[in-house]
Amino acid sequence: MDDWYGVRYVSSTFGYVVKTVDVPALDIAAKEVADKWRLIAGRVEWETEKKSYQIRVPLSNSLPEDYPLTKFTTEKMTSTELPIALVDDESAQFLEKPPVTYFRHPTTPSFLHDYASKSSPILSIHVSLMANCACVGVTVPHGIFDGTGMGQIIKALNCALNNIPWTPPSLTGSSIMTDRLKELRESESIPDPSLATIQSAFSSASIKNALYVLKHVAWEKCWHGLKGGAIFLGPNVVERIVTCVKTQAAEEGKGWVSTGDIVVAFLLKAAYLEEEHWTAHNPLTIAHLISLRRVLADTNPELEDYSHNAVLTSALPPLTAQQISSMSLYDLALMYRKSIDSTRKISFIQGYVKWLASIGGQILPPKGDIWLFSNQIVTGVDKLDLGSETLAFWHWTLPFTLAPDHTFILNKFKGGYIIDPVIGIRLSRWKAMQKVLESLQEGKSLVVV
Repeated sequence: MDDWYGVRYVSSTFGYVVKTVDVPALDIAAKEVADKWRLIAGRVEWETEKKSYQIRVPLSNSLPEDYPLTKFTTEKMTSTELPIALVDDESAQFLEKPPVTYFRHPTTPSFLHDYASKSSPILSIHVSLMANCACVGVTVPHGIFDGTGMGQIIKALNCALNNIPWTPPSLTGSSIMTDRLKELRESESIPDPSLATIQSAFSSASIKNALYVLKHVAWEKCWHGLKGGAIFLGPNVVERIVTCVKTQAAEEGKGWVSTGDIVVAFLLKAAYLEEEHWTAHNPLTIAHLISLRRVLADTNPELEDYSHNAVLTSALPPLTAQQISSMSLYDLALMYRKSIDSTRKISFIQGYVKWLASIGGQILPPKGDIWLFSNQIVTGVDKLDLGSETLAFWHWTLPFTLAPDHTFILNKFKGGYIIDPVIGIRLSRWKAMQKVLESLQEGKSLVVV
């Protein structure tokens, strides 16, 4: 599954800004994780016969002295202060993103090819000791771990660092996910109508389509301008929005929506509050990443804790900015929820893998405006206790050249929500969101529930 979305060409970095950190203790904890969970101590290799990457896991109790379990680097920047925005339960604001170099050493690989050719450790940790804080970055290749796998690593690291008993995920030599998907792909099935939306929106990974996506990304950056940083909504702010929407849901009785659904819908409505009239009627795609684990675990419980990439993309029916603006927050959240639920069934997954195989095994974002959301809250990647207060929490996926311009990672932070764009937000939409955030700070909202 490292081939589906090109994740073999990127790595994921989670950054934690803390007051202080015990560097030797963190180094020891990282080595303990790799020693106990031997998958982390493995090395990426290219399997020529199968034309795919594999991980060679060292099973021996004693490893050579020149075999590093992890890549652990530090840098002292004690004359540099990191600007840190203060947030609380009532916050609704943009947060400026610090340079990734504070959290990721420049020699850390991104491509699986580089991990293999350099025999680089899978787990990399970089610590920057600054005048007013410490920046801790945890990096792994996305070609091996998705958000769930990263959450397992963070949990293991947290347990090792804080003397909490933990059991590593089971290590299996077989490709249980690949085998299950192959079984679905090769068996008879009835077409799932929910596939039509994703099939019409996304395209095969041809050179022509890839060039179009690159052109669109460049157009967004150079013509419209992209604004980096993240959006933070404090827990009290989220609670007020959610309470209003869930009250409406109870009154109308059309269906349940989650807090994450509501946050996504709120973000979309805020972004299109002041859309230019000449783009207000253009169709746009709203897509989301969904884990396969829970559905496929019915036949093999081991898949519930599968550490590697196990997500697929689905999308809502096409909408325009004008439609988003005119819909109630509840109706938009409900549409998002129904799209998610429609993918969590065997028939959809089976149809998806068959379709993917028929177009070459990889897909690219659609030609046009797209919003892509990855809700990683259940993974627990924010739950790393480094021994002092966490002041900020960030995410990077690098280098994601073909990422859609509005790709967001949703996580929890200080009880609220942090919505972190992979590349950025169109400047005009950032300004619209800024107005909405300011209105929330004033105790009102420009987004009508």
